[in-house]
Amino acid sequence: MGRAVAVRRWTQTAVECYKRGCNCEGCFYKDFFSGSSQKCQMKASVLELVRVIGTPSNIEMQQFIIED
Repeated sequence: MGRAVAVRRWTQTAVECYKRGCNCEGCFYKDFFSGSSQKCQMKASVLELVRVIGTPSNIEMQQFIIED
């Protein structure tokens, strides 16, 4: 993914991103990062959380998008 991502627990923002399948449509941070040279790292965080901790419990998720 290019950058190291340190994760410890599922945050509400990470759960919301996971539920959207890491699709930025409807995300608060989409507007925050639009027009910026910085890129949202939430997708990388969500993928790392799934790898390290596993999926959040009791969550209905949309289709999970893994490709960049």
